[in-house]
Amino acid sequence: MDIITIVDYLKKIIKTRQQQVNDVISKGVKDFEEYKYILGKLHAYNEIVQELTDLLKKQEHYDETENKNHKR
Repeated sequence: MDIITIVDYLKKIIKTRQQQVNDVISKGVKDFEEYKYILGKLHAYNEIVQELTDLLKKQEHYDETENKNHKR
C-alpha cells in the first residue's frame, strides 16, 4: 500500500467521524461541558485532516522531484 492510499483511507474515516460529531451537535448536547468536549474533537479532526492533506502535498512534490532527477 502506498502513502497516498493510506492517507486517502484515513481522511475518509476522519471525515465520517467529523460528520458523526456534527450530527451529535445538531441533535443537541446535554450540557456545556459535553459541547466543549465535542467541539474539541471536531477541532482535532480538522487538524488531522489538514496534516494529512499537507503530507500528501509534500509527497507529491517529492515524487515530482524524484521523477525529474531520474529523467536526467
